[in-house]
Amino acid sequence: MAVLDGKVALVTGAASGIGRACAERLAREGAAVAIGDRDPAGLEKTRAAIAAGGGTVEAMTVDVADSRSVDAMVDRAVAALGRLDVVVHCAAILRVKPVIEMTDAEWREVLSVNLDGTFYVSRAACRALAQHQGGKLILMTSDRGLYGHPQRSSYATSKGGIIAFLKSLAREVGPLGITVNGLNPGQTDTPMMRSSTSQERIDARAKSDPLGRIGTVEDAAEMVVFLATSGGDIMTGQVVTVRMVG
Repeated sequence: MAVLDGKVALVTGAASGIGRACAERLAREGAAVAIGDRDPAGLEKTRAAIAAGGGTVEAMTVDVADSRSVDAMVDRAVAALGRLDVVVHCAAILRVKPVIEMTDAEWREVLSVNLDGTFYVSRAACRALAQHQGGKLILMTSDRGLYGHPQRSSYATSKGGIIAFLKSLAREVGPLGITVNGLNPGQTDTPMMRSSTSQERIDARAKSDPLGRIGTVEDAAEMVVFLATSGGDIMTGQVVTVRMVG
């Protein structure tokens, strides 16, 4: 029997990268999966892949920076699949620009999607999870939120805020049976990373890592399964960091 048979999961940012890998892996582990993203074409590819594997999947376009869009996504997921047991929030954006050149709008764009979006998804998710004796909320963080990075200040700020937020939220919703944890996958080979990092830098990070490689989206999905199953039952308010900083 698969470890998530009978469970229902919701994954944001599921059109590509870590979000897609998590959605497909959770489905392979037996969960019925609701997937959300603002990229309808990428979302359809994920939906088709899960359906082709025999999984139960409900796909929904969503703008996580819009609280009404998020609430509608969660409501639809519950209506279609009956409840939620696991919510994995991966949706995020990255903009590379020096602070002295950054506009107000560019700063707010990243904070709106990454930090406000995490609040909106978490609020709606906890309301749904609490209706069915709790569950697991897993938020994607980053070592940028711990150590910073030049020209990525808005992204680093958003991820640092997520870490503080999840620690606070875990204290609030623990009595409702909800665990809240973060996953910091470190440098991971995703479209977002490839769009903002040179091959030279990627190679340098791999060389500096004790295992001699950067992470894969499958690595991240493996850790999400751990947090989504009994391995994460007693863990809350934590950030699991699986890669060393190069």
